[in-house]
Amino acid sequence: MNAVYILSNLGLLGFALASVVYLVSFQEAQARQPLLARLAFALFVAATLGVTGAAGLQLTSAGFGETAAILLTAAIAWLAVCGHLAFNMRVIGAFVAPLSTLILLIKFFVAPMRVGPLPHEGNSLLLIMHVAPAILGQAFAIIACAVSVVYLWQQNLLKKKLLDQLARNLPAIDRLDRILAVSLWCGFLFITLGLLSGALYAQLNPASLGFNLPAKVIWAVLVWVWYLATLLARNVFNRPSKRIAQMSLGGFMLLLFSYFGMGFLHQVS
Repeated sequence: MNAVYILSNLGLLGFALASVVYLVSFQEAQARQPLLARLAFALFVAATLGVTGAAGLQLTSAGFGETAAILLTAAIAWLAVCGHLAFNMRVIGAFVAPLSTLILLIKFFVAPMRVGPLPHEGNSLLLIMHVAPAILGQAFAIIACAVSVVYLWQQNLLKKKLLDQLARNLPAIDRLDRILAVSLWCGFLFITLGLLSGALYAQLNPASLGFNLPAKVIWAVLVWVWYLATLLARNVFNRPSKRIAQMSLGGFMLLLFSYFGMGFLHQVS
């Protein structure tokens, strides 16, 4: 069996198991929570290494379109690992693990991997300059969504004075606000770079982009406009952090439709 299939399926299994262990760890008694949390993180890291290896191998035998879903999964997983190590935000893994499982499941069922000779993709350097920031932009947007959920949940508990229900070792709410701002800025920057390089690639390779490019471009621009509006609301109009978190969730919904609706569905049409 091909190494890409082995590593990607081990990654899928690892993310699925990590999802279950993360959920169980939040409900267990305090004495067992640290052990289960470490087990969930170990499974998550193993799955991340698996999909990263699969993505690296597949890039040598298939086009970027074939590898995009696995690259996105690896990107958000590494961001979650960094968030866990840098800010002790293990709750991000509880969101990213099931989402990574979902992305891989849809990829395997709807758009199975094809491993074969490397297809011709003109201007490969420019294509890399388009795909890489686009995937990073999506990854940071997903992390911003996870942080937004944690922020809104923590703010709601604080507002209701339910301090005993706050998860242990979570960053303070003002720090979550800063992490959300950094995630939004990074996501917006990379989405912008992805659009700019995509425009250049479209002009140089008009015949290779397919009939559904207008729909993909419209949704990509809508996502970009939404995140621009979110940053304007935060930095220019001084909207409260709660509203920014809500807008981040709205942008994530646009991104989901753009990625799953326009990215996967055209492959079965």
